[in-house]
Amino acid sequence: MDAETDRLQQWSANDDPASLSNILADLTSSEKEIREAAIEAAKQFGSTNAIPALKAAAASNQDTGEQIALLEAADFLSLPSLSSSGPDTRTPEQIQADTQRSAERQARRQAQLQKQAARQNSQPSSDQNSQTGPDQELKQ
Repeated sequence: MDAETDRLQQWSANDDPASLSNILADLTSSEKEIREAAIEAAKQFGSTNAIPALKAAAASNQDTGEQIALLEAADFLSLPSLSSSGPDTRTPEQIQADTQRSAERQARRQAQLQKQAARQNSQPSSDQNSQTGPDQELKQ
Protein backbone atom coordinates (compact mmCIF):
# COMPACT_ATOMS: atom_id res chain seq x y z
CA MET A 1 0.00 0.00 0.00
CA ASP A 2 2.81 2.44 0.84
CA ALA A 3 4.48 1.68 -2.48
CA GLU A 4 1.27 2.54 -4.33
CA THR A 5 0.82 5.84 -2.50
CA ASP A 6 4.46 6.66 -3.33
CA ARG A 7 3.77 5.91 -7.00
CA LEU A 8 0.71 8.15 -6.88
CA GLN A 9 2.85 11.01 -5.59
CA GLN A 10 5.35 10.44 -8.39
CA TRP A 11 2.61 10.28 -11.06
CA SER A 12 1.06 13.51 -9.75
CA ALA A 13 4.28 15.35 -10.60
CA ASN A 14 4.33 14.07 -14.18
CA ASP A 15 2.64 15.61 -17.19
CA ASP A 16 1.68 12.64 -19.33
CA PRO A 17 -1.56 10.76 -20.11
CA ALA A 18 -0.25 7.43 -18.74
CA SER A 19 0.37 8.93 -15.28
CA LEU A 20 -3.10 10.48 -15.21
CA SER A 21 -4.61 7.16 -16.27
CA ASN A 22 -2.79 5.37 -13.44
CA ILE A 23 -3.99 7.95 -10.91
CA LEU A 24 -7.60 7.69 -12.09
CA ALA A 25 -7.48 3.90 -11.96
CA ASP A 26 -6.64 4.10 -8.25
CA LEU A 27 -9.81 6.10 -7.54
CA THR A 28 -11.57 2.72 -7.40
CA SER A 29 -8.96 0.86 -5.36
CA SER A 30 -10.23 -1.48 -2.67
CA GLU A 31 -7.95 0.34 -0.17
CA LYS A 32 -9.38 3.58 1.26
CA GLU A 33 -5.92 5.09 1.82
CA ILE A 34 -5.04 4.55 -1.84
CA ARG A 35 -8.34 6.08 -2.99
CA GLU A 36 -7.66 9.14 -0.81
CA ALA A 37 -4.11 9.43 -2.16
CA ALA A 38 -5.47 9.11 -5.71
CA ILE A 39 -7.88 12.00 -5.12
CA GLU A 40 -5.03 14.19 -3.90
CA ALA A 41 -2.80 13.05 -6.78
CA ALA A 42 -5.51 13.95 -9.30
CA LYS A 43 -5.68 17.44 -7.84
CA GLN A 44 -1.89 17.78 -7.84
CA PHE A 45 -1.73 16.55 -11.44
CA GLY A 46 -4.01 19.45 -12.30
CA SER A 47 -5.68 18.18 -15.47
CA THR A 48 -9.31 18.94 -16.23
CA ASN A 49 -9.34 15.56 -17.98
CA ALA A 50 -9.70 14.02 -14.51
CA ILE A 51 -13.04 15.73 -13.81
CA PRO A 52 -15.31 13.11 -15.47
CA ALA A 53 -13.55 10.24 -13.67
CA LEU A 54 -13.77 12.06 -10.32
CA LYS A 55 -17.49 12.70 -10.79
CA ALA A 56 -18.10 9.10 -11.88
CA ALA A 57 -16.21 7.79 -8.85
CA ALA A 58 -18.29 10.06 -6.60
CA ALA A 59 -21.54 8.79 -8.15
CA SER A 60 -20.61 5.17 -7.53
CA ASN A 61 -19.13 5.65 -4.04
CA GLN A 62 -21.17 4.85 -0.93
CA ASP A 63 -18.94 6.80 1.50
CA THR A 64 -20.30 10.34 1.88
CA GLY A 65 -16.93 11.72 2.96
CA GLU A 66 -15.23 10.29 -0.11
CA GLN A 67 -18.04 11.53 -2.35
CA ILE A 68 -17.49 15.04 -1.01
CA ALA A 69 -13.69 14.76 -1.49
CA LEU A 70 -14.15 13.53 -5.06
CA LEU A 71 -16.59 16.32 -5.95
CA GLU A 72 -14.40 18.95 -4.28
CA ALA A 73 -11.45 17.70 -6.32
CA ALA A 74 -13.53 17.97 -9.51
CA ASP A 75 -14.59 21.50 -8.55
CA PHE A 76 -10.99 22.42 -7.76
CA LEU A 77 -9.84 21.23 -11.18
CA SER A 78 -12.61 23.17 -12.90
CA LEU A 79 -11.31 26.47 -11.51
CA PRO A 80 -9.41 28.62 -14.00
CA SER A 81 -5.67 28.44 -13.51
CA LEU A 82 -3.79 31.44 -12.22
CA SER A 83 -1.58 31.33 -15.30
CA SER A 84 -4.47 31.99 -17.69
CA SER A 85 -4.05 35.10 -19.78
CA GLY A 86 -6.06 38.25 -19.32
CA PRO A 87 -6.96 40.33 -16.30
CA ASP A 88 -8.06 38.72 -13.07
CA THR A 89 -11.83 39.20 -12.96
CA ARG A 90 -12.38 37.40 -9.67
CA THR A 91 -14.05 39.14 -6.77
CA PRO A 92 -12.09 39.61 -3.54
CA GLU A 93 -14.20 36.82 -2.02
CA GLN A 94 -13.26 34.46 -4.86
CA ILE A 95 -9.59 35.35 -4.49
CA GLN A 96 -9.79 34.73 -0.75
CA ALA A 97 -11.55 31.39 -1.32
CA ASP A 98 -8.93 30.35 -3.88
CA THR A 99 -6.14 31.35 -1.50
CA GLN A 100 -7.76 29.38 1.30
CA ARG A 101 -8.16 26.30 -0.93
CA SER A 102 -4.53 26.58 -1.94
CA ALA A 103 -3.42 26.80 1.70
CA GLU A 104 -5.62 23.83 2.61
CA ARG A 105 -4.18 21.82 -0.28
CA GLN A 106 -0.65 22.69 0.82
CA ALA A 107 -1.47 21.72 4.42
CA ARG A 108 -2.90 18.37 3.26
CA ARG A 109 0.18 17.78 1.13
CA GLN A 110 2.46 18.59 4.08
CA ALA A 111 0.47 16.29 6.37
CA GLN A 112 0.69 13.53 3.78
CA LEU A 113 4.46 13.95 3.51
CA GLN A 114 4.80 13.92 7.31
CA LYS A 115 2.65 10.79 7.50
CA GLN A 116 4.78 9.10 4.88
CA ALA A 117 7.99 10.09 6.70
CA ALA A 118 6.60 8.78 9.98
CA ARG A 119 5.73 5.46 8.34
CA GLN A 120 9.23 5.17 6.93
CA ASN A 121 10.80 6.04 10.29
CA SER A 122 8.63 3.56 12.17
CA GLN A 123 9.75 0.61 10.09
CA PRO A 124 12.23 -1.47 12.12
CA SER A 125 15.78 -1.52 10.87
CA SER A 126 17.61 -4.80 10.44
CA ASP A 127 20.14 -4.09 13.19
CA GLN A 128 17.63 -2.91 15.81
CA ASN A 129 17.97 -6.12 17.85
CA SER A 130 21.70 -5.60 18.30
CA GLN A 131 21.38 -2.10 19.76
CA THR A 132 21.72 -1.43 23.45
CA GLY A 133 19.22 0.50 25.50
CA PRO A 134 19.97 3.96 26.87
CA ASP A 135 20.72 2.58 30.37
CA GLN A 136 23.01 -0.17 29.22
CA GLU A 137 26.74 0.11 28.68
CA LEU A 138 28.62 -1.68 25.99
CA LYS A 139 30.68 -4.49 27.51
CA GLN A 140 33.85 -5.55 25.79
